[in-house]
Amino acid sequence: MTFHEVQDALDDVRRRSAQARAEHVRHGLSWPYLLAEALLVFTAFASYDLPNPWGGAVLLPSLLLAMGTIAVYLRKAPVRMPLTYKGALLGAAAGLVLVGLFRLLSDVAGAVGVPAPHVVAAAALCVAGVLAAHRWGTVVVARELRGHDGSRRR
Repeated sequence: MTFHEVQDALDDVRRRSAQARAEHVRHGLSWPYLLAEALLVFTAFASYDLPNPWGGAVLLPSLLLAMGTIAVYLRKAPVRMPLTYKGALLGAAAGLVLVGLFRLLSDVAGAVGVPAPHVVAAAALCVAGVLAAHRWGTVVVARELRGHDGSRRR
């Protein structure tokens, strides 16, 4: 093998890896999964405004929705990527930020006098989160499909 053949093979591996990452993000941040996860987050957060016995009753449908979403996601995923430490830390950080923002927004809504502050905070977070995640996904996909020099990858 010549140097150029080796370099072409390495470039092909890098290009295929970038395509796999782009497809993974495109699939995971597609509208059906974003909406299902937003519904899951909304039901979990908005259930704080329900009376005592009903707040816990939301747990079973939420768990069923989460299991169904995960099962469909894994079954239809065109690319399977292993969970890395970076991905796990990013997910944990995003979850902590989401809970912190929810608490802040629900406290502000409660101080203003909104009748159901948790529902309002959950709805605002879900709408903003879906729009931001979709936009972030399109940016990541475009970045992965672009070459390091700015040209489009084959």
